[in-house]
Amino acid sequence: MKKTLLAAALTGAFATVAHAQSSVTLYGLLDAGISYTNNVRTATNTGSGDVRFSSGLMQGDRWGLKGSEDLGSGLKAVFDLENGFNIGTGALSQGGREFGRNAYVGLSSDNAGTVTLGRQNEFMYDYVGHLSFEDFNGAGGSAFAHVLDNDNMNGTFRVDNSVRYVSPNYDGLTVGGLYGFSNQANGFANNRAYSFGANYSNGPIKAALAYTQLNNSGAVANASGGAVDSSTTSGDSQFTAQLQRTFGGGLNYTFGPANVGFVVTNTKLTNATGFAAASGSTVPAADVRFTNYELNAHYSLTPALTLGAAYDYTDGKYDSAANSASPKWNQFSLLSDYALSKRTDVYALGTYQHLSGGFAQGTVGVPTSFEGAATNVGSTSASPNQVVFGVGLRTRF
Repeated sequence: MKKTLLAAALTGAFATVAHAQSSVTLYGLLDAGISYTNNVRTATNTGSGDVRFSSGLMQGDRWGLKGSEDLGSGLKAVFDLENGFNIGTGALSQGGREFGRNAYVGLSSDNAGTVTLGRQNEFMYDYVGHLSFEDFNGAGGSAFAHVLDNDNMNGTFRVDNSVRYVSPNYDGLTVGGLYGFSNQANGFANNRAYSFGANYSNGPIKAALAYTQLNNSGAVANASGGAVDSSTTSGDSQFTAQLQRTFGGGLNYTFGPANVGFVVTNTKLTNATGFAAASGSTVPAADVRFTNYELNAHYSLTPALTLGAAYDYTDGKYDSAANSASPKWNQFSLLSDYALSKRTDVYALGTYQHLSGGFAQGTVGVPTSFEGAATNVGSTSASPNQVVFGVGLRTRF
């Protein structure tokens, strides 16, 4: 009888240990607000104010499951399934995917780094993006994205069918690489992607560099058939182009309650034919360039109240057989965020954007975003100027 009781006790103890070595976490973020955008272009090419319920003005709504299993000797199995959705309608985001923000499984070693496989973030967003005002580790806002989110600082697209490696942390430095497969017979270079990045965080300094390239993003439009989905139904990529190359870097410095940062990115499109994939906007092939310069700052006025500001200058170039222009976008952004608790905050934000050197409104064969101001809230302006105001509530679990 005593042996039976002892065996039962030992079995229970081992079961507890095994359970402690594995974990699954449910997490999420809910962000809802009201926004106003002026000069929104209508079907009659006139400007009208747009007051709307806005999902994810600061950060996209999401919930997810992530977990790990200790395999011994510093090795773990890891996974993350992250769903994106619109809190105003309950509809799925990221082209209607069930786990559109992240869906991967992999192995993580304390000494060798982490390898994951699935739908994942490239390094322009995952490293440099966290230093920009669009994200800033959750203290920025989606409303502040650069024109058309041309550099993916706001995480508009992820890379499907990808393998990704991130190194261990070496005194604050991590490096990584990603490759997205085309999954097409006799078309290895069609709709493939690769990305590299380096991230440094030590004391008051944070810095990052990254490069991402997409090849023939329109060659395989089906989400399951390539690295990036640019289809008009489920697409989440910004552009369809023969070649899309983005390079950038950023630096943040914290001193006391203040933080200042600088981000520079450059995106080049060769033979671009599509803009904002899911809208179905197609144009004659054009070579396009965006160079973005951003200055940002945050200041904690009190432990609960944070103020932020940013200035973005985007130097553009658009060349097709029929049209050519050198548009310049100037964008000024302000943010006030007040923490009600560690998990819940309220915020107010504003953005002003001015376009110069763009095309005249109604120009045939060019994207409308090159004809008027184009903030990340609402739609393209009917004039060179656009203003956005918003207030919202955000909570995390």
